[in-house]
Amino acid sequence: MATGRWRWIWVIGLLPGNAVAEEVTPLNPHPELMRTYYDYGVVEYCGLVNMPVHNGYALLRNDQLARGNVRREEDRRARIDAITAVEYEYQDRGLSGQKAWCGTEGAEAVARFTAYFRTRHLP
Repeated sequence: MATGRWRWIWVIGLLPGNAVAEEVTPLNPHPELMRTYYDYGVVEYCGLVNMPVHNGYALLRNDQLARGNVRREEDRRARIDAITAVEYEYQDRGLSGQKAWCGTEGAEAVARFTAYFRTRHLP
């Protein structure tokens, strides 16, 4: 009797109406802040953080938070979205692709943060 019940559950699971809906994440309302968090995540993965990079990141993030009137929950969501994107990108590239990733996106992020630290303007 149990075998028949499991067979029906399996058949019902194959019907198109029972497809599992993917979770759709809405676009982040603060893409520039999310990029800042993403870029910092990349430089952390690549081991490129030094004082000018960290201070440039902190200044840029604080300026973006103040200019954008970003609420605490929006800031949290931007950080989570960025960290998730960094994790996916790292997993996508694997160990062999990390060197190129650090040489391109990592180097661009370092230049961006360092320039902001020195001039308070983005390159």
